[in-house]
Amino acid sequence: MRLTDDEKRILDGRQGYLAARCMEFLVAYGEAAGAECLVDIDGTVDIHPGSNPCWVDGYRISNEEIAQAAKWGEQFKAPTFGNKPTPGFIVDGCQGCRTHPSCEPAYVESRLEQMKPLVQMGMIPTLSCDYYLTGSYWPTAGQHCSWGESSAIPWVNAVLGARANFDGCFQTAYLGKVPKYDLHLDENRAATVLCTYEGKLSTDMDYDLFGWAASEKLGMKVPAFLNIGRPTVSQLVKMNSSLNTGGQVRMYHIPGITPEASTLEAAFRGKKPQEEVVVTKEDLRRIYELVNCAADTQVEFVYLGCPHYNIVEVQKVARMLQGRTCRAQLWVMTSPGVYALAEKMGYKAVFEEAGAKLMSGTCVGELRGELPPYRVMATDASKQNYYTTGHLHPREIEIWYGTTEECVDAAVTGRWRGEWR
Repeated sequence: MRLTDDEKRILDGRQGYLAARCMEFLVAYGEAAGAECLVDIDGTVDIHPGSNPCWVDGYRISNEEIAQAAKWGEQFKAPTFGNKPTPGFIVDGCQGCRTHPSCEPAYVESRLEQMKPLVQMGMIPTLSCDYYLTGSYWPTAGQHCSWGESSAIPWVNAVLGARANFDGCFQTAYLGKVPKYDLHLDENRAATVLCTYEGKLSTDMDYDLFGWAASEKLGMKVPAFLNIGRPTVSQLVKMNSSLNTGGQVRMYHIPGITPEASTLEAAFRGKKPQEEVVVTKEDLRRIYELVNCAADTQVEFVYLGCPHYNIVEVQKVARMLQGRTCRAQLWVMTSPGVYALAEKMGYKAVFEEAGAKLMSGTCVGELRGELPPYRVMATDASKQNYYTTGHLHPREIEIWYGTTEECVDAAVTGRWRGEWR
């Protein structure tokens, strides 16, 4: 890989041991990816704070090294946002949740204390998988970024028109550089597949199922989507997360909506589609039946908030719970920023009066073995269904999947009454 003279000096250790370690990683990563050079990050970076801020064992930067860098006054070279902590823990609302050790305020405080060096270096503690909705600072079209998270990569590439691969980490934030390959390159961002939906997408669940079904057919190809309507923010987030569950679609175009596709022709940059794919209502039904891997209709636990709920989604559930009482345990997960806003608007009190819990910071899938011993749960996110089942293995669990309304009904009645519509 070609390095500039300044980059060579960093690699040689002339800017210190930590910078050299980070550059060694970027060079190894870039060579493995086939990058010809590095590119300066003029957008933003996303990292998972916690015990694993660097994601390749051989190049990991220790918490002690990070703490020393913060003590010396080192700063990240690009605006850097904190994703969900790793390993996961509940930041707000942990009291009484019966998950050890997240139910203990002292443990939560200790985990937040561990993040202080990253915050001192400039990490903004959004602590959310959809930090891009709460961070208040976006990259603009064409800017180079280093992000992570399944729903975030299509957001930065497709929705914002900025450029990122799946590589947000301490090293890219510290050096402000990232290997220039794949979606950082113009030629890899054009659509190659025309993907059409036969039917009408209207609900959040429609877009969630469509993302999974489409990505099974697309893999890692870049599609232009036709006949999928004009999705809301919540629907885009749902679709983006499931596009990286059934497959790994990091970039797409919606003609007339996404910034690099003013027209269908613009999405393909004047070329003809290499392939045409059709997604049908039956494809959506097949995914619906795939993720509904439950038989017992007595629901003990309901989880909402994958990706983390925005304030409008929290508001929607609070209105559904007004004057009602939950028979099943109900968790609604959001970001710390939205949690504070919901508390100020009185929604946290509505949840508590209904016997539900508003929380922030993690998700069921990332808590792994900490969860209460329930057997049957319900969720409105296909991604959460998939990851929870896998992460809890070999623990056996039945999971229902449906709309937000069906999940709230299950929390109130203790029974699953959802159906394909």
